[in-house]
Amino acid sequence: MTKTKYLIIILIAAAVFLSVFYWLSYYGKRTGTNNGVTDEAISEQYQFTSRDISFESDGHTIYGRALIPQTNKPAVTVVFSHGFGGNHEQELTLQEYLASSGIAVYAFDFAGGSGYSPGQSEGEMTDMSVLTEVQNLEDALAVIRNQEFADSDNIFLLGASQGGVVSSITAAENPKMVKGLFLLYPAFSLFDDAHDRFESAEAIPETYNLMGLTVGSRYFTDIWDYDIYDKIGQYGGDVGIFHGTDDDLVPMSYAERAGDTFPHAVLTQLKGEGHGFSDSAQEKIAADIINAVNNNQ
Repeated sequence: MTKTKYLIIILIAAAVFLSVFYWLSYYGKRTGTNNGVTDEAISEQYQFTSRDISFESDGHTIYGRALIPQTNKPAVTVVFSHGFGGNHEQELTLQEYLASSGIAVYAFDFAGGSGYSPGQSEGEMTDMSVLTEVQNLEDALAVIRNQEFADSDNIFLLGASQGGVVSSITAAENPKMVKGLFLLYPAFSLFDDAHDRFESAEAIPETYNLMGLTVGSRYFTDIWDYDIYDKIGQYGGDVGIFHGTDDDLVPMSYAERAGDTFPHAVLTQLKGEGHGFSDSAQEKIAADIINAVNNNQ
């Protein structure tokens, strides 16, 4: 074999080694968090089943679906609240990743809360507001706490966008029922947004086109005088906030203020992520949540 061939083989081997080293280094950084998450937090895998669980809330039948890991004891359970116009399948990669890691997930469609995605719950969007969704979530909590698969002492709330606001209020009003709180690009901006759209509460119309969907006056009047930061400051449990640096709907400043307002909060900024997270970001967040849950037992 010539010296040239030896040199080529050596160069190829070196390139392979460097590629593997880079991949391992990148993966380690990607799954790392402010709390020191490692792959150990997500090493054990579980099969999970899906179960439809509906309930009544304020005169409406609410559809929900639970992802239940096959464990030999009641599981830590996360109740997921979708964002404005979404449904129970929002951030599904994250939900499934949690379930396969031994955490049960219950997600439901808010009454009148779906629009961009089809929902299966009763109710009209013109009757929906943040506060009606708080009622829905409180009723969901009561139902899930009594399910045989759920560890009633370990119920966490997970909310995306408007669902993050709803989850925050619910946690503050029911601190003994909520072990911890996780927020994905929470829309704390919606309170300022209402005042930016209308000069006064009297100027709010009966219906209004909000981002392509028709809401009723209650959507704005229910929160017109609501002090969200005073409310969320009352929740003393651990809070994890995840917000994308490229979110063009809710500025990072709102997540930062919320992080400073909750007594025990960690804000994780996700570079390049917008209002809605990629599958890779959801996988990282799952690792963070699993680690936080393990540290909260």
